[in-house]
Amino acid sequence: MPENLKSSVPPGLWASALRAADALKGARAVTVAAHIDADGISASAIAQTSLERAGARAEVKFFKKLDPQAIESLRSGGGDLTWFVDLGSGSVSRIEGSKAVVTDHHMPDTLAKGNEKTGQMLLSDFSTVVHVNPHLHGISGASDLSGAGSTFLAALAMDERNADLAHLAVLGSVGDLQDQRTRRLEGLNRAILKLAEEKGLVKTVEDIRYFGRETRPIHKLLEFSSDPFLPRITGNEDNSIAFLVELGIELKDGDSWRTWSDLTDSEKTKIIESLRDHLEQSRRRPETIARLVGEVYVLLKEEFATLLNACGRHGRGEIGLKICAGDRGEALTEGETLLKNHRSALSKALSWAKGSGIVRMRNIQFFDAGDEIEDTIVGIVAGMLLGGEGADRTAPMIAFAESTEYSDSPKVKASARGTQDLVSRGMDLSAAIRAAAEGVGGIGGGHNIAAGATIPADRKKDFLSALDDLVGKQISARGPRRG
Repeated sequence: MPENLKSSVPPGLWASALRAADALKGARAVTVAAHIDADGISASAIAQTSLERAGARAEVKFFKKLDPQAIESLRSGGGDLTWFVDLGSGSVSRIEGSKAVVTDHHMPDTLAKGNEKTGQMLLSDFSTVVHVNPHLHGISGASDLSGAGSTFLAALAMDERNADLAHLAVLGSVGDLQDQRTRRLEGLNRAILKLAEEKGLVKTVEDIRYFGRETRPIHKLLEFSSDPFLPRITGNEDNSIAFLVELGIELKDGDSWRTWSDLTDSEKTKIIESLRDHLEQSRRRPETIARLVGEVYVLLKEEFATLLNACGRHGRGEIGLKICAGDRGEALTEGETLLKNHRSALSKALSWAKGSGIVRMRNIQFFDAGDEIEDTIVGIVAGMLLGGEGADRTAPMIAFAESTEYSDSPKVKASARGTQDLVSRGMDLSAAIRAAAEGVGGIGGGHNIAAGATIPADRKKDFLSALDDLVGKQISARGPRRG
């Protein structure tokens, strides 16, 4: 293991990565089952490259979730084993019996006991599943290590040459928004970032943290800003342009719109300082204003995290995989088209959701999109609503959408998004949504701040009631926030 990681990776976590490496190096053909988001696509690229370097054949398949049908399709497929990346932890008990490696960061299946000590041995020694997950070793999978990060540790255990894939682990963690809480990567993510910097793969800079620094015209960057929300600027193109013109910022260079990356350092400083003044005059809290600037991780010119999410969320994960592998031709062109369509879909979905009406319960709030919003992006919309101006941030936002996956009976996708403040008060959406979903015959899981479930369509009312009670108990058990 590279020196800078030795002091950061717990021995037990590294031991699980070594067990995973042994299983993977002994395989000649591996099916890689990956989640559809940026973290999952980054993890799949790490897995595919490390397997090919080991002389194994890798077939990558992308999944929205691991329902029984997905697990059965993987059981009946070819290959010596299945490598689950950025998913699988919530389904370990259902995967058991198949030869598999799981490198994930979501909350583990409560029925899986494969990492408990029994004398001098681990029960996992007798399991068919090798499980690499930070939660099993006292590390947060929501902020300290992503699915791509867990996958990177297994790849590194296979061969230290795979250290040159560290930038993909950084990409996965940023795509999973693990830098959002403190505006920088923390924990094991940071140790992997340092390795990527040493390898010359990533450059870390302090900059404005809005999406689109490299691609969007400056006024569009401000118009689509969300964290922090800019009063009277966010969502208003005319005001965004007026704000920049008043500062004397040239919006165009000839016939081309200028992006944030085209600005001089003095222009960037002028805009940032003016935005801070604007937020102060709008009586925003200091911690909100501080979110304007933070660490930005530059891999290449393209902003891959958003690009990969667009590919995966619209059923084209294989395009994101090709881009991660270095395709800057046809795949990148198609990816950029998907990104444009993704942004348009989000804009339309957000407008619909705002007008649909949000229902507030005692401890949660929700909206039901039906078939108006794709189930792959409804969670993103829920997060955008929760972060918008005037939003009620005292309760997590739950969003429903019709499931587009085949099922014998109608199913509904439920996506939940919370805030760091709610998490600090005891909220754990992963535990709550899993329990509520299982109570109505569904499945669920995720992270403390963001989680999802698939439930029978006719059990929404029961699901909401149970989730409302569970979230209320979590928050009241911790007690009111102090200070």
